[in-house]
Amino acid sequence: MSFSKKIIITATLVLLTAAFPLSSFSQVSHHPHPTADLIERWDWAVQEAGKLKLNNGFWIGYSIKRLMWEHQYICSTDEHTITSSHFPNFLRGEPLEKILSGKVTYTPLSDEEKVKLEARRALDNLEDRGKPQQKVWKDVAILIKFSSSSSRIPETFRVSNLYLPFDPEGLPIFWLDKAEDAHSISILSDIYESKNSEKLKKRTLTVVGLHGTSDQAVSFFEKVLNSKEPDTLRAVAALELGDQDHERAVKLLHQAAVKDHSSEVRRRSVYGLEDIELPSAADALIDIAQNCKEGEIRKRAIDCLADIASKKTAAALKDIAYKDGDTDIQKRAVYALEDLPRSEGIPYLIDIAKTHHNLTVRKAAIYCLGDSDDYRALQALIDIIKK
Repeated sequence: MSFSKKIIITATLVLLTAAFPLSSFSQVSHHPHPTADLIERWDWAVQEAGKLKLNNGFWIGYSIKRLMWEHQYICSTDEHTITSSHFPNFLRGEPLEKILSGKVTYTPLSDEEKVKLEARRALDNLEDRGKPQQKVWKDVAILIKFSSSSSRIPETFRVSNLYLPFDPEGLPIFWLDKAEDAHSISILSDIYESKNSEKLKKRTLTVVGLHGTSDQAVSFFEKVLNSKEPDTLRAVAALELGDQDHERAVKLLHQAAVKDHSSEVRRRSVYGLEDIELPSAADALIDIAQNCKEGEIRKRAIDCLADIASKKTAAALKDIAYKDGDTDIQKRAVYALEDLPRSEGIPYLIDIAKTHHNLTVRKAAIYCLGDSDDYRALQALIDIIKK
């Protein structure tokens, strides 16, 4: 990140803090041995909270490493985890890293300063638009809130990049420092298996999904996917499996998309395959699009093939457009070809518009060509009119 960008982000954080002041500052306790086993550090936090009799609640937190785009942010509310390139203006508080270091300051800004900072941030966003980004490792905090020191079941989760604003709501924080993915997933698995609400279980699944690709994460989601848990939870597990670029994840999602008893799990499994950046995931989607007996799932797979465009997926879409026995499916493949990036579907659309045996499908291809500003599409339409 450039020096100028750091200045702008820091200024924006100050602006947000001025607009949304903290409810109160919080005491932060750090584990004396931050490299100790995470379970040991976790037990320490629970014991310390018990000694202090924190009846109003407290936080236990630690950080993991996550590979993210350089201008990407991650944060959460009670309901959702948000990953975006747009700065999360709804956040309250001081930067989390300042809270944890005990360097919290609060300096109100004048109205004129606020306007200038907003203008600089908007200009920076415009300058970055369209520029290629690289993926970088970022620290992501996982903060678990407990309602009291006597409670063993969390109330909610928060996740956040360390440089984003965070409001601890005036509650103490027990900070455990850095954690390995496998150790963090072990803690979260225990939380999931506790007798807690479906809402908290969903949040737990989402937080596990933030971890990097690992055997532990895949095994965790596989266990949930193949369990007797409610279909709503199993569907979330299928979607989160899509963050795991792992061959086992591809196999699990491929099978679930075709065979699972729940329509929601089948649908989420297709979307999970779309997010996996492995050639085998594209092969699985092609197989589903060509051979699945359920029309709606085939349509979802076709849409996903358009989003992960490659020569292989484009050829598969053309094949479906010509050979499938369902006209609606054929048209879906045509529209997916239109959605391919960099006009990769244009040659296939021209071929379909000129030669397809089904007039309805030909019309769909011609319509797509008419929406394109590619010179090849214009020439093809002229040729069709002349003939």
